[in-house]
Amino acid sequence: MIDAAAELFASHGYSRTTLARIAEAAEVSVETVQAQGPKRSLLGAAVRLRTFGREADESILDVPESGALLRQESPEGFARAAARLVSEINARSSGLMRAFASAAADDPDIEAEWSEVIRLVHGNVRDLVALLRSRDWLRTDVGTDELAASVWIMIDGANFEKLTARLGWPAQRYEDWLARSIMELLFPARPADEAMRAGRWPTRTTDAQSR
Repeated sequence: MIDAAAELFASHGYSRTTLARIAEAAEVSVETVQAQGPKRSLLGAAVRLRTFGREADESILDVPESGALLRQESPEGFARAAARLVSEINARSSGLMRAFASAAADDPDIEAEWSEVIRLVHGNVRDLVALLRSRDWLRTDVGTDELAASVWIMIDGANFEKLTARLGWPAQRYEDWLARSIMELLFPARPADEAMRAGRWPTRTTDAQSR
């Protein structure tokens, strides 16, 4: 039922998605949908499910989806894993987040839900940046709070939609851009990073190597 609600909110917006439509899409009764609480609660649950993979509020450090990210042993590996995870999340949730933001502008109760989700996203980003700080990977000329805020802005679903839907970037180009951007933002420049920052990933054969 939450999945059905998420699809409808993303494709039709909040106001045009009725409980009856959700019930029809989920193949349940309207009464069953109503038992889940007001429509805004369904919206909040849908956003959490699409964004975090679960309806409960948990730190990204504690959920299985972040396993590949937390196992990385280098800044390069972390940047690539983070970009892949964010790309996957935005692909499935950006439309829903757009509907959420639009609904929040007109309803104080939804605005409160929206603020809570935004707080959760920012908190997850800050947890990850603090973890990188504990590994001594981060640049030292910018504080943890500012780095976390910058990453939080960078990964926003609205930016994903601008680049993929508006500019027509394929998913892989967005992922490559995000990985390079994370590298440039978070980590101090090192000689080993120069090829990556020029758009040539170490895992690929460069022109010089091919010769």
